[in-house]
This record gives sequence, structure tokens and C-alpha cells, in this order.
Amino acid sequence: MNILQATPLSNQRNRAGARGFRIMAIVMVLAICHLTLMPFATAQTKEEGSTESTESQGGLGIGAALLTIPYGVAKIVFALCGGIVGGLTYIFTGADEKAAKKVWDTSIRGTYVITPDHLKGNKPVRFLGVPPEEEAGPDSAAPEPAPTP
Repeated sequence: MNILQATPLSNQRNRAGARGFRIMAIVMVLAICHLTLMPFATAQTKEEGSTESTESQGGLGIGAALLTIPYGVAKIVFALCGGIVGGLTYIFTGADEKAAKKVWDTSIRGTYVITPDHLKGNKPVRFLGVPPEEEAGPDSAAPEPAPTP
């Protein structure tokens, strides 16, 4: 008899162990979802003038981190493709830097990381970038120079 052959009893133990592992993994995923989504949901119900609790701040931070992962990957892929297309635009337009910059500004600029301020609505999430001259806007005042001592 070969020692390496599995017996029916050991197959049952392996299946029971795999089943237990699956149940434990499901419980862990549900616990993580509960811990991250519940504080995030209660943070949205706070009034603007009130101070936020540690739980809601933590929930927003965890929510922002979890949202940053898929969003950041998509933004980076979009920016890389935009960089390549912008380079091809530069070549095929006869070294027209303005045309290439339009593609580069739109694809490479923008928000890469989601923060709690984005989730609260205090800052806009910009997947498509805005050129620096348009970002400031015509109604924004120029920064004042620093006072000299």
C-alpha cells in the first residue's frame, strides 16, 4: 500500500477544514464591511456645525482609503494612456505643443487620491484634469505677496 495515497477519512477532514476556512473568511469580510460602512453612514448624518466623533472620522478615512484603491488604479491607467495619446498627438500634429497639452492636461491632471474631504463634498473629485489657467478661474483673486519685515 502506498503511504502517499489519501484515505477517505483524510479527504473528509480536508473538506471540513476548507468549509471552516470559507465560513471564517465570510465572517471576516462581513465584519470589515460593518466596521467600515457603519461609521461612514453615520458620518453623513452629522450636521455641518458639529464636531465629528473619532468613529466617523475613522470611518471616512477607511472609506476614502478603500475607494482610493480602485479609483486610483483607473486614474493611473487613464493617465498613462493619455500620456501616450498626447505624445502621439504631438508627433502627428507636427510638434504642436498646444494640442498635445490639451490631451495631457485632461488625462494627467486631476484627483488621484480620494480623501475624507472629497467624501464630505468639500472638495470636488476631478477624474478629468483642468489646465492650471482654467483651474484658478477668472473670479479668483491673485494671491497676496508675503509681507516684508
